[in-house]
Amino acid sequence: MMTTPARWLGPGSNLMIGSHSMDRLFEQFFGYAGANQENGTPTYALPVDILETEDAYQLYATVAGVPKERVEVTFENGMLSLSVNAAPFDVQGKLIRQERPWGNWSRKLELPKEVDPAHIVAEFEGGVLAVRIPKATKVKPVRIAIGAADASTEG
Repeated sequence: MMTTPARWLGPGSNLMIGSHSMDRLFEQFFGYAGANQENGTPTYALPVDILETEDAYQLYATVAGVPKERVEVTFENGMLSLSVNAAPFDVQGKLIRQERPWGNWSRKLELPKEVDPAHIVAEFEGGVLAVRIPKATKVKPVRIAIGAADASTEG
C-alpha cells in the first residue's frame, strides 16, 4: 500500500495555503464572505437557524466571544434586524493563523405578518443568541345570532 507523505510546513510558511481556495468557494456559495464598509471594518452575513413551532418562531445565532452589550436585536415594519460587533482581540505575539472573524455581523429577516411583535424576546447565553417570535393569536370567526324583527313598532 502506497501512502502520500505528509507535507511539513516549516517556519515562515503560510499555514493557510491549502484552505484559501476552499474557503473562498464556501464564502461565495453561502454568502458569508466579508464585505468592507467605508471604514474598512469587515461585515458578514450572520448565519442563523430558524425553527417553527405551533405558537412561535425560534431563531438561533452563534456569536461566541462577543459580550451581550455588542449584540442588538430590533424589530421595525415587519423586519427583524440582528447586529453584532465583534472586535479583534489584542494579540500578544505573532499571529500565525486567524480563522475567527471579527468585524460586524448583521442579518435582516422579513417576518410573516401573523407575528406578535410586542412579545418578541431575545436571550443571550453561552455565546448563542436566541430570539423567540410568538405567532399572533388567530382571530376566529364569531357567529352572530339573527333575531326576529320587533313586532311592537307596527302601527
